[in-house]
Amino acid sequence: MSASRLPAPRLPVVGWNTFSGPQEAAVPTLLAHPRHELTTSGRAAILLALECLAVGPDDVVLLPTYHCPTMVSPVKTLGADAVFYPIDERGAPRLDWLSAHVPARTKALLVPHYFGLPQPMDEARAWCDARGIALIEDCAHAMFGRAGARAIGSWGDVAIASLTKFFPTPEGGILALNRAGLTLPALAPASAIEQLKAASDILHMGASHDRLTGLNGLIRGAFALKSGLRAMLRGPAGKPAAPSRYGELDEADEIDANMALIDRSQSHRALTRASGWISTRVPRRRIVEARRRNYAFFVEAFAGRDGVHALLPALPADCAPYVFPLWVRTPDPGYLEMRKLGVPVSRWDRLWPGVPGLPGDAGKSWSHHVLQLACHQDLSDADLRRIVEQVERLYIAPAR
Repeated sequence: MSASRLPAPRLPVVGWNTFSGPQEAAVPTLLAHPRHELTTSGRAAILLALECLAVGPDDVVLLPTYHCPTMVSPVKTLGADAVFYPIDERGAPRLDWLSAHVPARTKALLVPHYFGLPQPMDEARAWCDARGIALIEDCAHAMFGRAGARAIGSWGDVAIASLTKFFPTPEGGILALNRAGLTLPALAPASAIEQLKAASDILHMGASHDRLTGLNGLIRGAFALKSGLRAMLRGPAGKPAAPSRYGELDEADEIDANMALIDRSQSHRALTRASGWISTRVPRRRIVEARRRNYAFFVEAFAGRDGVHALLPALPADCAPYVFPLWVRTPDPGYLEMRKLGVPVSRWDRLWPGVPGLPGDAGKSWSHHVLQLACHQDLSDADLRRIVEQVERLYIAPAR
C-alpha cells in the first residue's frame, strides 16, 4: 500500500518532522509545571492523584456523566464510590446540581478540559474550596494552554495529563501537585525489557506509517523477522503477544481494558526513558500550530452542513486541541463503518454501568452523538481530506 493510502494514524507517530521547528510553543505546557512527575499513563496518574489525596473505601469521588472509563477505574481500584454529575452544553460541571446533591462523604471532584479546549475553572475551584473538597484537574485532553488567567494544570489541588495524546510515545502521563503538603510518589524504575520495548514501539509505528524515510523498510523488515521468530517459538497454541498502545487493540477490547481494575504495581512504575525523552525534548510549536490549523480546517469543512456541526466551533486562543468534536444527528451505523475503514475517530459511548439520566445534562447525549475526530500534528492534508470525505459520504450525502 502506498504511503498516500495508508490509514491515518489515530495518535501521533514519530517521523523526521517530529524534530522540526522551534522548541517552545506560544502557550504554556503542563510539562513545565514546577512539581510534576512522569507516569506510565493518564489512568495511572489519576490513581496516583487519588492516593495523594488519601482517597479510599467509603469516600466519594464526583465524576462527569461524559467520561472515558479511565476516569472511573482508578476510583474503583481504591474501593471508593463514583458519583456522576451532569455537565452543561460546553462541558462544564453543573454546579447548581452538585450543590443540591453532593454526598457528605465526597473527597474529590474531577473536572476535565474536554477535547483540549480549556474549561473555566474558577467557579469549580471556589465551589470546592467552600466545601473542603479536593479538585482534580483532568488535563488528559489538554497538554497545552491556559484556563482563564492560569496555565492548564494549575487550578486543581492535583492535575493529571496524558502524553500519548500529544506525543509519539507508547505510554505516558503526568501527575502534577499544586496543594502544599502533598508529596510526589516514589516510582519504581522500568525494567530493561520495558525500556527496550518502548523505544522499539516508537520506531515501529513511525516506520509503519512511512514517516522515517530511508529507514522505513529496514525497521519494518526487522519487526517482521522478530514477529516470525516469536511465532515459531510460541508454536501454534502459543499466547499472542500483548498489544502496544498504538492501535493493535480494537475499540471494544481497549474499553474493556480501561474498565478493569488497575494493577497498582504498574501504576507505580516510572516512565521509560525513550517515552520521557520524546515527550520532553521534541519541539512543541509544531504540535500546537498544526493541531490548531487542523481544527480550523474541520470547522470550515463542516460549516453549514446538514446533519453535522462542530460541537465547539470557537477555538480558544490559548490551547492546542486533542480532537475535533463533531456532533452528528444520526451517528449509527456510520460510526462503526468509519472505524472499520481505519478513520481516526473515537466515541465515548461505553459509559460506566449505572450512569444516571440527570436533568439538564449534556453528557449522555454527547456520548452518543459526538464523534472525536483526530486533529493531531502527524495528519497530512490528504489524511484530513479523507476524513472529511468519509463524514460526507456517511452523514451528509443526499442518499442519507
